Amino acid sequence: MAALSSSSAASSGAPPPPVEFTQEELECMSKVKAQLVAGGLDEARISPRELALTTLNSKLRVDDACEKYIAWLDAIQVFGLNSFDDVWAEVTQGDWSLVGPLLRSYAVCGTDAMGRSIMWIQGGGIKPEDEAVSVRAGVLYFMAIHADNTSMHEGITFVIDTSKNDTRYGNEKQLQRVWQAFPLRPQRIFIAGASMLKRVFINGLIKFASLFVKAKVLGRIEFAELDRVLSEVPIQSAPAYVGGEAGGNTDILLWTQQRLEGFAEPKI
Repeated sequence: MAALSSSSAASSGAPPPPVEFTQEELECMSKVKAQLVAGGLDEARISPRELALTTLNSKLRVDDACEKYIAWLDAIQVFGLNSFDDVWAEVTQGDWSLVGPLLRSYAVCGTDAMGRSIMWIQGGGIKPEDEAVSVRAGVLYFMAIHADNTSMHEGITFVIDTSKNDTRYGNEKQLQRVWQAFPLRPQRIFIAGASMLKRVFINGLIKFASLFVKAKVLGRIEFAELDRVLSEVPIQSAPAYVGGEAGGNTDILLWTQQRLEGFAEPKI
């Protein structure tokens, strides 16, 4: 893989060992790829890393993985991204000048009590002119979150802090449809800091998401105050802006770069 990192004065905790896959997992990925091609998908739109993550988050169910991969592709295509190669683009050459600033919507964290990554969205509105770059940043952060063997194979903890998300541009539902298409496998989902009005709005989105997401996943959603979230997320792993130590990480860009460097393309 080409260098993904740019120079930074910030620090990041030690990156995890490279992601590894079993022979059974690799064979399942090959089946997913073959079924996608047989179904008419251009092979040039099949990206090994994204296919691998989708397959594992589908628990090696080939039909489910195919459906989720197509849904993910369709969702990003709305923003002019025809494949995941368009998501990575100049980033593969170490140029984060466009995508890097849009990582601000996310918070760098450590791991939960089970050693799984914590995907933490801290919000903030996205201007219409930034939508495509924001989607690219979201995909890369999502890939980085899963770039360790525990998170790749066991899922993640997912936290959405709505307390900082008051700026709106009228494109929230459109962007929400993209995030709902990500092949998530969360073990816990916390929606923190939501007022009653926001809960009504979010419940509407959850009802919409129920058309696409299994009830088992929806049942893991918990509305909670930050104090409750921090009782489940180790303080040494919580993001710095809520008083945590972020797993020893101080810069989300550097953290994302280092994690992605350990996520090599599987040979499928």
